[in-house]
Amino acid sequence: MRALKRGFRNFRRHPLRNLVVILLLFVCLTFSLSMLAVKLASDSQVQEVKESVGNYGEIKVSSDYTMQVFEEERSKSESERQTQSRTMTAEEQLAQRTRFLVSEEITDAFSQEAEVITYDKVLDARISVDDLTNSAMESMLSMRERNVQTGGTAPAALSSDSFSFEGNTNGSSLSDFMVGSKKLTEGSFYSYQDYLKANPVVIIEKTLAETNELSVGDTLTATISGQSGKSGEVDLTIIGIYETVQAEEQVAGQETFNPMGDTLYAPLSVVQKLYNTPGYVQLGSYYFDSEDSVAVLQQVFDNELSDGTLEFATDQESFEVISDPLTKVGKTSMIGLAGALGACALIILLAMAIIIGGRTRELGVLKAIGATNRQVMAQYAVEVICICLVAIILAMGVSAMISQKMGNWLLSDDTATAEQSVTQGNGNGMPQMGFGGAMDSRLYKEGSGFSSGSQESLKLNVVYQGSLFLYGILILFFIGLLGMAVPVIWITRLKPARVLSIE
Repeated sequence: MRALKRGFRNFRRHPLRNLVVILLLFVCLTFSLSMLAVKLASDSQVQEVKESVGNYGEIKVSSDYTMQVFEEERSKSESERQTQSRTMTAEEQLAQRTRFLVSEEITDAFSQEAEVITYDKVLDARISVDDLTNSAMESMLSMRERNVQTGGTAPAALSSDSFSFEGNTNGSSLSDFMVGSKKLTEGSFYSYQDYLKANPVVIIEKTLAETNELSVGDTLTATISGQSGKSGEVDLTIIGIYETVQAEEQVAGQETFNPMGDTLYAPLSVVQKLYNTPGYVQLGSYYFDSEDSVAVLQQVFDNELSDGTLEFATDQESFEVISDPLTKVGKTSMIGLAGALGACALIILLAMAIIIGGRTRELGVLKAIGATNRQVMAQYAVEVICICLVAIILAMGVSAMISQKMGNWLLSDDTATAEQSVTQGNGNGMPQMGFGGAMDSRLYKEGSGFSSGSQESLKLNVVYQGSLFLYGILILFFIGLLGMAVPVIWITRLKPARVLSIE
């Protein structure tokens, strides 16, 4: 106890010397704790990102296979294609319609993997609807006619009563509504039960409904692809009306063209019936438990499901855009932390060497009058702990105030912003037909609207966590042990007789 009191008294008797050491340690410890806070924050944020981005994938027909089919079709003459079309059996016609689709057996089998938490199936097709005017398509057809008159060509499978039907298993999980590009204004979404029972219901666009004087409860008559007459007609009941958010914003800006007015939404089973492709979908959409599961699921797809015509597309690129800057910040902060702790160790070692070297006579006298090595080391241990404790308390307070600024500085050095181009369309002011098809690199989760062209600032939220206090104690313990290294070596080798003979 007496040794501890002597140590504390010696700490108070040399304020100037201790102040210099404390200031040096304070600077290094402040930087160390700030770097540690940034490291913990970046790691935590990367884990959060893994649960929301990078955990999505979809199975669809690959673009390579699609290009291969297009090249084969292009190599045929017009007469050959017409002859082939006339002589096709019902089975061959189904194969023709489904060559760019995926079997539900494959999408359902993949959904059974333990890493998959939710999944959906989607089909987008153009269907003819009687007594319904598609003004947007009429404009496109008039442009086509002018193009043909001047010697050009245009796609043939379009007409003024042709509409895009998008179907999935639950209307509330449609990507366009999930991302906010469209919102329901009247009625309700179709449910999972509607999908299971193939209830003939549909959601129609607001402008299209107003143009054709339709409301919730009215009925539309759609024609099944490849069929005619009464047997090929399906009556669809309107249960909801939606509006396109971008279109409403454009109206406010004197831009009245509604690019998505020809899209109708219906249960997947209904769209499959109308398109005459039972058991086939355009893609299977999956959400996983974490980004870490992507590699496992990719291996499952490659080994069990891949046949050369399908691909497993993920949002890994979006994850890397967000996580890479955070990961770089974490690595940089670790380097800064290691350097600052090294500087702390050097400071305390040199300081204690100077202190002990200037008090050799005092040590000799203490040992001469009977003080044991343990008692003398306890005295200096108190001095070391007092110096380190004051420095780290001050450092923790200041680092709590500057850690966020330090994180912003490191993040701006790597990349100030993460440009997340939400590719929702071709961005040139014209509508795209469908979404996520074999020739479309977009993912279904991104929706089928227009590109927002927005930049999302990547921010690092440095929260001063309770664990940082524990790390501070460990750093204090580490520096204290290093600080005691010099006194221990000096005291154990020091002989009182040698000190007195020098005097």
